[in-house]
Amino acid sequence: MEFMILTEEEFRNFSDTHPLKNFIQTPEMAHIRKQLGYECWYIGVKEKEEIKAATMIGAKTTRFGKKEFYAPRGLLINYEDSKLLQFFTDSIKKFVKENGGYVFRIDPYYLTKERDIDGKEVSNGFNHSLGIENLKKLGYRKCKNVYQIFTYMFSKDLNTSKEEIYKSFHSLPKRMIKKAEESKIIIREATFEELEKVQKLIDETGERKNFHSRNLDYYQLLYQNFYPRNEVKFMLGEIDVNLYKSIKKDKIQVLEKELENMKTDKKKEECNNKIEKEKKDLEEVSKLDVDSNGKFLLSAGVFLLYGEELVYLFGGNKKQFMHYGSSYKMQWEMMQYGLEHGFKKYNFYGIPGMPSKEDGVYNFKRGFDGYIEELIGDYEYPVSFYYYIHKLIHIIKR
Repeated sequence: MEFMILTEEEFRNFSDTHPLKNFIQTPEMAHIRKQLGYECWYIGVKEKEEIKAATMIGAKTTRFGKKEFYAPRGLLINYEDSKLLQFFTDSIKKFVKENGGYVFRIDPYYLTKERDIDGKEVSNGFNHSLGIENLKKLGYRKCKNVYQIFTYMFSKDLNTSKEEIYKSFHSLPKRMIKKAEESKIIIREATFEELEKVQKLIDETGERKNFHSRNLDYYQLLYQNFYPRNEVKFMLGEIDVNLYKSIKKDKIQVLEKELENMKTDKKKEECNNKIEKEKKDLEEVSKLDVDSNGKFLLSAGVFLLYGEELVYLFGGNKKQFMHYGSSYKMQWEMMQYGLEHGFKKYNFYGIPGMPSKEDGVYNFKRGFDGYIEELIGDYEYPVSFYYYIHKLIHIIKR
């Protein structure tokens, strides 16, 4: 076996076909990280000219000029092949040390045990404990905290028909999708010039739900690097206020005519209540601050399309207008896009941890049915004695 610096083309050809492929381990993400100030390399192991393992790895300089090396969602390797894992680890250790590093971290796109929608282990499901043990035997240390990316995801297979997928949804998503369709909510793709709209709406939601959102520069970099390959979509959910008002006025007219022919007080009361609700909806929408086209923005989403997986990366919505169902319709339309274009999995992406009925993010995603995926988490490998000094400094600070 031979350790090598790979060309971008070599790395792409390998990563695109590896079982653990993911959009973070791509040349596009390496380009973004470089523009964010990281040094990046493609490294791998070859045997008889065939690449057996690889990763995109980056470095940033910390205090005293020491560097932290990180392979985001890497390594791309068979973790159960202990000989290959040891050779690659030893080679990376030498590479990191030669380039001024004191530690390298990984958070592989590698699952622990198969779990169901509630996070419970599936009997006779897959179990990757051997790969985890191999890492620990080589000296990788499990981090107590998540370094950059979450550990838990919520996903849904796209391996059946559109009708069966919709049927699997819980009652709330179905109800909200129906409401969005009745309200003629428009789901469309944002242009590059509209990325600021996406960013602002996700920022609002991040502040409300206490999650970290990205700045406009990051979204622009995603667009510039992934859009030419049709691997990213920035989506907007809007309501056409004039059309919605017209629908409501028509409904009110129909109900008022029905009211004239009603004979019992009970039916009249029920009809009057419906009329009042429609008028209340009409009054609410009439107060919206629409754009020059008469549209009002309700929701936004960022989706990565890579390999066989369609990923819901970021999302945001206006809290006071969630009852229009725009976010639900956006998920459904993107699932249908995934089906039509051959994607095998719809990944709702991160949830804060193991499921809790109190967690709104998990409950939203759970409503579409699916299962929890638990990645093995963050591991770090000490390369020099400075690693222990660095840890001591942090302990003293705390």
